[in-house]
Amino acid sequence: MRLPEQVILENFAEVSLQSPILFITSFNFKPMKNSFALLLGGLLFCTFAAAQTADHDAIKKLCYEESMAFHALDFEKWASFHTQSADEQLAWNNPDGSFGFDSGWDKIGTGMKDWFKTAEKEVIKLSNSNFIIVIHGDMAFAAYDSEALNSQNKTMKMREYRTLLRVGGQWKILAVQAFVNHLSGK
Repeated sequence: MRLPEQVILENFAEVSLQSPILFITSFNFKPMKNSFALLLGGLLFCTFAAAQTADHDAIKKLCYEESMAFHALDFEKWASFHTQSADEQLAWNNPDGSFGFDSGWDKIGTGMKDWFKTAEKEVIKLSNSNFIIVIHGDMAFAAYDSEALNSQNKTMKMREYRTLLRVGGQWKILAVQAFVNHLSGK
């Protein structure tokens, strides 16, 4: 009894001997197709990975610069990193264990502008690390650790979260959650 594969191979051999053109057109190009698909997939992945890396770098830079503007009490520069929309959110914890939050740029912008006028300016050395960044189209989420070394050589440790939107090709902050370890830096 013949298996179907044997019949196909025997028939292929007979036909290919009779017609070299049929042999050539019957050649199995699947390995070449697989190689081409693999090559194309690799190029697309590299392009996607490079775009992701550029977005990740831009988000990390934005988080750093926004924090530096905050600590420098530079309201205009700090505000430039935000969407300044009615959807904007801000949440933080306080040294007494309570927390605060504001919704909408009108409230956030007014509150921060007033706070920047009365707060004590600090010169710090800031480092951000342990980033987790998730990007879905024009929206991104970033979580990271921050350490701010002040002029008294005390380090304040924080865990920070940002929700970002891509607006006009630039990442902007839609929401900030900043949690300070108020026991650090004492």
